Amino acid sequence: MPQACWDIIWNITGGVIVALLTLAVHTMVQKLRSRAFGQIFGSDLDELYVIYPSLNSPTRDTMYSKPQSQVPRILVFAINLTTLNSNAITRSVSHLAYAIGRCSKSLPRIRSDVEMDPLMDISFVTMGGLTNFKSIDVLDNDSNTFLQFKNDRIVSRSSQKTIAKAEGRTDCALILKIHPANNPERTWLCVAGIGEWGTSGAAWWLSRHWKLLRKRAKNKPFACITKTTIGSDDSTSLFRLFLTPEEVEINAMEACNKLLDETCSSARPSASR
Repeated sequence: MPQACWDIIWNITGGVIVALLTLAVHTMVQKLRSRAFGQIFGSDLDELYVIYPSLNSPTRDTMYSKPQSQVPRILVFAINLTTLNSNAITRSVSHLAYAIGRCSKSLPRIRSDVEMDPLMDISFVTMGGLTNFKSIDVLDNDSNTFLQFKNDRIVSRSSQKTIAKAEGRTDCALILKIHPANNPERTWLCVAGIGEWGTSGAAWWLSRHWKLLRKRAKNKPFACITKTTIGSDDSTSLFRLFLTPEEVEINAMEACNKLLDETCSSARPSASR
């Protein structure tokens, strides 16, 4: 066989080997990423639900208007809407659905809390706080020994001491992970803000910084608090991360002492010169 033919055969063989090695490396990287991602979101990623709150329309005759269009067009009012969803929830679902789809073999199952209300033997991520039935399930479960919402604050579940609150243009959110007491092989995550920008900001942060949580918490339960500048999801930063209930109480005590010191300082009369 002429040398030119052998050169062609070796070039084709080399190309096939390179393609197979590239595919093998890509598959290995995807498996490692999926395994790491599963330490935060649960090992049953292919069955993971993203659950958003569904709200009823006040009446069937309510008319909803759209914002003014930036280009000339006919505006139409919407009526007879059976359910409503906020823009913040749409953003939150979008942030996490992208991350889950990238790190698992299948896309997440996106469902409303009304649809998933009676189901407990599942793994899920909820968007929103007390407006979401499944978020309430996470917060009220006996396995939640970390934090909960009280009025407009995030507080310790055991002592009820304030851990964080929204102030000015800054919103706060809670990202809480537990393994429910009645189904410990499942993973429940709640992403909930005090305000709507807290929720969508926390979802953005979780979708991009889950590796930080995985490095610190591995596959264990945790609670963290994020802070978001209202109007900007990608301004969100981590404020606190708790791996044990004891860490929550230590932080609560430090916050109380700081507040007491500030109160005493403001009440102390200034020295005359």
